[in-house]
Amino acid sequence: MLKTVFFIICLFCLPSVFAKQNIIFINPGHADTNVTGPFWFEVSQLMRDAAKDFDLDLTIHYANRNHIEMKSLVAKAIKAKPDMLILVDEKSVLTQQLLSLKHISTPIYFLLNRPSKQELKRLIDHGINIAGSVVPDNKQAGQLLAEKLFEQAQHTANILAINGDYTTHAALDREQGLEQSVQAYDNATITAKTVANWSATQAYRQSLGYFSHQSNINMVWAANDAMALGAIAALDELNKRKDVLVGAINWPLRVVAEKIDVTIGGHVTLGALAIVNVHDLLNNYATGAMHHEVAIFSQHNEQTLKLVEQIHSDNLAINFRVFSNANKNALPFSVESLLLEVTNSKL
Repeated sequence: MLKTVFFIICLFCLPSVFAKQNIIFINPGHADTNVTGPFWFEVSQLMRDAAKDFDLDLTIHYANRNHIEMKSLVAKAIKAKPDMLILVDEKSVLTQQLLSLKHISTPIYFLLNRPSKQELKRLIDHGINIAGSVVPDNKQAGQLLAEKLFEQAQHTANILAINGDYTTHAALDREQGLEQSVQAYDNATITAKTVANWSATQAYRQSLGYFSHQSNINMVWAANDAMALGAIAALDELNKRKDVLVGAINWPLRVVAEKIDVTIGGHVTLGALAIVNVHDLLNNYATGAMHHEVAIFSQHNEQTLKLVEQIHSDNLAINFRVFSNANKNALPFSVESLLLEVTNSKL
């Protein structure tokens, strides 16, 4: 009897032992498919799957590509004091906001876009707990997409480059990767550049003008699949689609992939890796570097097409626990490992 009473007292005295660890993610995109594509929806889906595997309490708030709203959501999340706050430094707007806020005790983990090294140092010097980050190697993305397009081209490449924005590190690095590939390739020229804010609608309007007035353009390099679709709509309207190769970054669903000549992706999976890393940080399994840049990109193929279909069906057969350092033989996080973890019956 005394043992039972003692055990009950312990339960009330140690509630944190049984409470789920609480994570908030401020998603800069939309909760569903829109003119910028389904990328941020897919990121959230994979993060939810990973959080379930680790029994984490994950809350996701959407800024709907509105950076004023994103700042408001960040401020509210900090007041909620989760065990970890996952942020995306889209358009590099968060450093100044975080520096302006007082009494930030919540550890912050950056996903897909993080502040520069100098900005991270300023945040740390300000007393903000930067737990870590994971970003893709976006130079690899820009370079790989260009190379795959050049492999298919049977002629000199006169490129229309459609980037996402002027300030986000991901956009700038993708463009740098493109430029490096063009410099290394004898028969390629960037004929025109534009920015379409990741939007199919804006890409359509801008592409219509370029294709109407610069007839020598025969290749489109687009920083995401939505903008590639916008360019394709313009080409279709002008009856020029067959004359222009179109490539994009992001793994789209089959109905979109079949419209685009070359697609590369993989970075959509890094939200799940962020959850793995956050779990390891919160439970003292983390080893090695705080900040990770992952060369995750690969060309879209039949297996990755089916993986994207699974993400949308909410029926993903991946055990993300195998990537945690809680395992002595943790698997490296890669596209190849993810596909191996999906059961044969699912793919």
